[in-house]
Amino acid sequence: MSYKLKKKILNLINHPFFTASLLYKILKDYFFLDYIEKRAKNFFIKNDFVKYFKKNDPNEIAPEWTDLKFMYELVRKRKPICVVEFGSGASTIAIGLALKENELKDKIVGRLFSVDGNKKWIENTKKKIDKDLKEYIQFHFSKAVISTYNGHIVSLHESLPNVSPNLIYLDGPSPLDVSGNINGLSFQSKPIKKDDDANDGNFYDYCNNSRRIVAADPLLYESTAPADFFILIDRRYTNANFLEKNLKYKYKIKKDISLGGIVTFEKKYQPYP
Repeated sequence: MSYKLKKKILNLINHPFFTASLLYKILKDYFFLDYIEKRAKNFFIKNDFVKYFKKNDPNEIAPEWTDLKFMYELVRKRKPICVVEFGSGASTIAIGLALKENELKDKIVGRLFSVDGNKKWIENTKKKIDKDLKEYIQFHFSKAVISTYNGHIVSLHESLPNVSPNLIYLDGPSPLDVSGNINGLSFQSKPIKKDDDANDGNFYDYCNNSRRIVAADPLLYESTAPADFFILIDRRYTNANFLEKNLKYKYKIKKDISLGGIVTFEKKYQPYP
């Protein structure tokens, strides 16, 4: 038995709760993922929302209906006045639809500020926005650059919407859109070759694409955020761990690794001393 395999087995034994959660995810994904995804899509079909999710670019990610339904229902439930989204796409439309319903059914006016460091995906998403959703969505292009925070490399957008969000959805930027490096470290995947005089005499290609993106932008909003401040993170567990250790207020944190996986931070009520 190899050392790596032994280490993985020991990790599973030493962390029973995580092991149970992982097994639950595997079983749930294997037996129920297609069913749950179909149910989520039927929700959008039933409400005549599918027509909004047009596919313009062949390289864009297809709608993940379970995630979009969760996002839509979250915005309908929390009824935020201001939403900041990092990463434009199908989520932009789902949030816009929920904000529209909030205004029509609950008389609560909310707006979405969608931040992206790639003009291509902003333009691609803009083409999908029907007239009835345009008033709810404002796009904000801003380059993402590598920086440091408390000794860790992070990404930060050069500018952010000057708002105070009730809700942040974090699904960007893409590592490929983060420019610059810190001491030679970057988030972009570029091959690195060994020197010619390496011991074995051969070239080896290495990529740093295993370096997970960590966006620090939500930290800049925290100190002036409203009492109902809420963060939703999609599949970025390393980023979630970073925020958990660096956010200053107290939060109710939920981690769900099933069906793709999400992490949420809900600010706890904290009266003035």
